[in-house]
Amino acid sequence: MNCRKCQSTDFVKNGHIKKKQRYKCKKCDSQWTENHKHRGRPLAERALAVFLYCHGLSMNAISKMLDTAPSTLLKWIRNFSNQHAHPPEPQTDAVVLELDEMWHYLKEKKQTLGLEGVLS
Repeated sequence: MNCRKCQSTDFVKNGHIKKKQRYKCKKCDSQWTENHKHRGRPLAERALAVFLYCHGLSMNAISKMLDTAPSTLLKWIRNFSNQHAHPPEPQTDAVVLELDEMWHYLKEKKQTLGLEGVLS
């Protein structure tokens, strides 16, 4: 048996929980039980939820279908987007600037608005 985090074989017994032996790693202080069952929803179910959301179903409808909380569904969607959606890299080194044409309007105005020194 190895530590689940650091794969070390240097661990000690650390009491019992729900009649199961608990272990503690001496290197990373991680705790675990020997017969640890996977918690949470299966990956296929989480992927289905994200797929349905991307195709227009509301989070409340999906959460009712899968019998989970909408906040949990939101976490699944955010995790998926953080892992898979990356902004595209710019293709060139060109810089695009947008200039406002208001200076032209203010310079031609007959009544100056106290902008004499600014527009010269």
